[in-house]
Amino acid sequence: MSSWIVSFLLATMRDAVPLIFAALGILLAERAGVLNIGVEGQMLAGALTAVVIAVLTQNVWIAVVAASITGAVIGVIQSFFTVYLPADQIVVGIAINGTCLGLTSFIYKITIDKGMQLIAPGTLQSIAPGLKDVPVIGFFASWSPLAYIAIVAVVLMYLFLFRTGPGLLLRSAGESAHAAHAAGLNVTLLRTIVLCAAGSLCGLGGAALGLAVVRSFTDNLTMGRGFIALAAVYFARWNPLLAFGACLLFGAGEALAFRAQAAGVGLNPYYYLMLPYVMTLIAVGLFGKGRGPRDAGKPYLKG
Repeated sequence: MSSWIVSFLLATMRDAVPLIFAALGILLAERAGVLNIGVEGQMLAGALTAVVIAVLTQNVWIAVVAASITGAVIGVIQSFFTVYLPADQIVVGIAINGTCLGLTSFIYKITIDKGMQLIAPGTLQSIAPGLKDVPVIGFFASWSPLAYIAIVAVVLMYLFLFRTGPGLLLRSAGESAHAAHAAGLNVTLLRTIVLCAAGSLCGLGGAALGLAVVRSFTDNLTMGRGFIALAAVYFARWNPLLAFGACLLFGAGEALAFRAQAAGVGLNPYYYLMLPYVMTLIAVGLFGKGRGPRDAGKPYLKG
């Protein structure tokens, strides 16, 4: 029984890591006043980039950096439409999700049609051992290095937002962009930089999913995990530490779903796969969205 509990806790952390990175990307963008609905697409693009680069270079850390850059590039594109035009942030996010879903599926299909085993299941087992066993004593020995990076990122994000002057300026842009501009802050530049950083974090979430969790790529690999991360941010009231706990909760739901299915309990396996999403609905239904940054979702027009 104790071994099952340890295995379950390790799986919870492993499944939560992609959600943690994505949640930090969402939280950072929305604290600056931009809704990051395109997180699902950014994760998909990051996952595909990470898996393909890992196979081509035989180096997972180059793949992780490439995934982060891919997410940042999408963040720059997102900033062009939402900050400089500015278009409706929800519509732009949906467009990013649809575009990335179609593009990653197209690239995946091309590799299969050409017989290129770049992203077939199992190809990463011998390429990315560095993402599996870390020489740390005790319970943490089986954590991926990305799990440690995620924890450090959570702490740094909290300290930056709530314990530093630049973090206060960033939050002021999300609460009242015009007041921040009147105080001398370049809101347009700030939001551009923030969306680039947020996209990079979401790309890291995709890399963690493709390299350390699934260890392959398939169509629609994320399967709504970006929206689970979005729910975690709302559930956590835009607090990085609480968002970390919420991601662990949803990660536990996913881990429990697969373990219940493996135990052979006499239910349709799709019921188990529904569990993390049902937990998301319950969490949002019970606790609601709460009050987020006042200017999140509102276009900033200099006037």
